[in-house]
Amino acid sequence: MSEVQRQSAKTLNMLIAALGGEGGGVLTNWLIEVADRSGWHCQSTSLAGVAQRTGATIYYLEFIQREQGAAYPVMSLFPAQGDIDVAVTSEIAEAGRMLSRGFISPDKTTLISSSHRVFGITEKSATTDGTADSAAIAAMARRYAQRFIHFDINALVKRHGTVISAGLFGAIAGAGVLPFDAAIYLEVIAEGKGASANRAAFLESFERAQRGDDESGEVADSRNLPFQLPVPSSPAGRVLIPVIADFPEALHEVLFHGAQRLVDYQDVAYAQEYLTLVRELLGASFMAQAPGALGEAARWLALWMAFEDIPRVAQLKLRPDRESQIRAEVQSDSDQPLYINEFFHPRLEEIVAILPANLGRWLYRSPIMSKAIAAFLGPRTLRTDTVSVALVLRILAAFRKIRRGSLGYAHERDMIDRWLKALHAADNPELAQALADCGRMVKGYGATRHRTTTRLMAIVDAVLTGEVNAAEAVIGLREAAMQGEEQEPFDVARAKWIATAS
Repeated sequence: MSEVQRQSAKTLNMLIAALGGEGGGVLTNWLIEVADRSGWHCQSTSLAGVAQRTGATIYYLEFIQREQGAAYPVMSLFPAQGDIDVAVTSEIAEAGRMLSRGFISPDKTTLISSSHRVFGITEKSATTDGTADSAAIAAMARRYAQRFIHFDINALVKRHGTVISAGLFGAIAGAGVLPFDAAIYLEVIAEGKGASANRAAFLESFERAQRGDDESGEVADSRNLPFQLPVPSSPAGRVLIPVIADFPEALHEVLFHGAQRLVDYQDVAYAQEYLTLVRELLGASFMAQAPGALGEAARWLALWMAFEDIPRVAQLKLRPDRESQIRAEVQSDSDQPLYINEFFHPRLEEIVAILPANLGRWLYRSPIMSKAIAAFLGPRTLRTDTVSVALVLRILAAFRKIRRGSLGYAHERDMIDRWLKALHAADNPELAQALADCGRMVKGYGATRHRTTTRLMAIVDAVLTGEVNAAEAVIGLREAAMQGEEQEPFDVARAKWIATAS
């Protein structure tokens, strides 16, 4: 390439960010081998991230052409802002981190990234929606990179049964950012384990990068396509789908998925109960007048009614397809032994929650019995692939049959009924919308769930008692409630809005 040839006395600098298990080290070694076979020096360093998804491993490579008789050049071990020719990231949020750290320059940097997401720990643990905005990151990349090539490389390599390093290797070759022949890339990737799958992924990725793929307008968003109820093909479907069809068409999608979830969670009768509750909301004075309020309420109601308890956790761990999903995640062949060690931390509250309501209350209030039960609890690691643990999980999953009589169900249903009562009582569309949006507060487990539901009930009760009567107040209280663990911001906001209402 003319740009590279012009810089024969200057290094070409590349930065790669890859997550654990994605083959970042393999990709680096491939690039080093390509450079060596092409008559170039390549020096690489890496800085490992912490765990699988709290930070990517950063690989820094410098390339320089060999010169006859010249001494081995001295190259840098660390990347410098404004001096990166090529940046490669294995998912779009890492591209955002490259941008924020100043490594992307509009006058020289080609940014290559997969457009898929792997959510980070901070995104998953955020009380509110903590996910990064992929569209905003892509827009910033187009603005600040000299070239931005991105497409779903993860989906591409999965089709070929390999890992993302092969797709990134093809994208680097196809983008023409290094002065090496495509034939040499192919020679290198054709060696070693999985060569056939790697070559296929390389070639498809090469072709897409060569034409400068940018997914911004490539595929129509499927969410914009109208949803159509499927033809009933199961006993549950024949009961529920005709009921859903009687609702306004705008609600069909959320009601279908909500009912489907609740059948899996409990049974058809439970899903019918859910649809009855939504039908009652449809008749509330102001719910139908608030754009989107009924859909939001129906969505959060389905999620809340499928609250996770011990039977649900056991049920999910016993799914027939779970082993295949785990094998796909760890890239294990079907003939390889698979050992599944899982961490459990049952608490007293979760144990008594699955018991009949009266018994659960008595045990929880009894100091002697509480201490006796707690002695058998605490953190532990179990092999869930063993017969003995699978039998225990099957017994626990069977508790779903008596869930409606359990203490946990009684507690959750009381909160659900209070929230629904407040929605029915809303005397204007704005307040109905604000209360519907409060359903998003129900999340997490353990202390987090206790904190969020307690604050939600405080908002609901304030509305029902007339202490708070404006949508603005509900929104303000919700935002304060979701700020974090500290109680003070919520208490301050509550005192402010109650004083305003009075």
